[in-house]
Amino acid sequence: MMNITPSITILGLGPGDAQDLTVQAHDLLAQAAQRGETVYFRTIIHPTVEQLREELPALNIISFDSFYEESTAWHSLYQRIAEEVCTLATQSPIIYAVPGHPLIGETSVQILLQFARERGLSTSIVAGLSFLEPVCSLLGLDPFDTGLHIVDATILAGLDQDEIASKILPTTPLLITQVYNRRLASQVKLALGECYPDEWPVKLVRAAGVSADEAALEMPLYELDHNNQANHLSTLYVPPLDALTPLRLPDTLRYITKRLRRDPDGCPWDRQQTHQTLTRYVIEETYEVVEAIEENDMEKLADELGDLLLQVYLHAEIARQEGHFALGEVYENINAKMLRRHPHVFGNAEASTAGQVALNWEEIKRQERLNAGIAAPEIETVFKNIPQATPALMVAQEYQKRIAKTGFEFDNLDEVLAKLEEELQELRQATSKEEQQEEMGDLLFLVAKLARWYKVDAEEALRAANRKFRQRFQAMESFARQEQRELTTYTTPEWIALWNRAKEYVANS
Repeated sequence: MMNITPSITILGLGPGDAQDLTVQAHDLLAQAAQRGETVYFRTIIHPTVEQLREELPALNIISFDSFYEESTAWHSLYQRIAEEVCTLATQSPIIYAVPGHPLIGETSVQILLQFARERGLSTSIVAGLSFLEPVCSLLGLDPFDTGLHIVDATILAGLDQDEIASKILPTTPLLITQVYNRRLASQVKLALGECYPDEWPVKLVRAAGVSADEAALEMPLYELDHNNQANHLSTLYVPPLDALTPLRLPDTLRYITKRLRRDPDGCPWDRQQTHQTLTRYVIEETYEVVEAIEENDMEKLADELGDLLLQVYLHAEIARQEGHFALGEVYENINAKMLRRHPHVFGNAEASTAGQVALNWEEIKRQERLNAGIAAPEIETVFKNIPQATPALMVAQEYQKRIAKTGFEFDNLDEVLAKLEEELQELRQATSKEEQQEEMGDLLFLVAKLARWYKVDAEEALRAANRKFRQRFQAMESFARQEQRELTTYTTPEWIALWNRAKEYVANS
């Protein structure tokens, strides 16, 4: 008995007219009809199918159109079709026919080829005229000249909201293929709304290549699903935005930053900035981000994160202009670092607790420094890589945390409190400004140490105290205004009463 090798012939039906079928495709379909074989079509909602039925009445056609109606998720639709085709192919060689060219805009084919390789099934491609040629002819579009971007509608509709901006570049022309019904058109509209204005003019291309029915219907994006124009022969064309319009995309900020720094028609202030002159703004913006977090103000946080991100882009643009590095290297460095330092996520290492992650992180950083030749083991210091621009209380606690690991630490809390009293006494005895400054520094360093023993973040605690004091004093200012008095007119007893009133008010707010 002869063994038949399981195989799949993937055949392109062209854009919609039987005259556009290749000779090879037509001959294979005619032979299948003559032998009484079944040909499996992704969809029969295609003008070529009716013409084939008239010409080849013996052709036995089975489609997967029912899968579309049953599907609840765009992502799994083509996987299901591909699985079914592979199952059929294990029983006998089959022909799987798809609109256009099998390898252009056909997600089901790409999935099918992957599944076939995994299952040891042989495949062959019978080319067909793709939808691109008639669509571009109708639109008068040269895809190479315009840098045309092509996306399958089902893939776009299946993306999470935060993934959309990374898949679309709105400043280049966009073709969205297979917008095959109103439901999918609605999903596409919502996805595009992440990058395009609701009123942006788009064109729904219908039946391109089918001369009697082809049309390009122009409408604003928000109307895309307000009708039943979308069908299995629909492709959506979205013209490009100018560089300043897609405000939700990272590339727009890159363009704005380059434009501000451009000589001679950029911004005079921005052109004058250097890494050094911008340093204060990096610090200020960082603290404004922290303040928004502490206030739990999410709208403010989104705004302040943008201000901080601008500083990143400005420094990267200055570096690019000076020939040091570009924004791409910033992304490359942080992405590579995150992959390298999370082998328990992106590699084979294991870390089931935050503690294990921290240990792995420190070891990986140490190895990175050694590999870079930054510090040999015998001369490496525990104070390595602590930025001196970090707030002093944070630096003090980081120093103390690191040296504690070496064993240089008090034995108990009482010893810390005794040392704190000693430093306070030395401050009392200091006579010169220099001595007072030195002793005040020692005292603050011990306060940070005491905070560590209480497992309190000293910087965070002081910021909270500052915030509490500001709220109380602002309440006092408000009470004084209500009393129509200047604060400078209050006596000491009145100050105390006002302060207690403010404390109570803030506590109950």
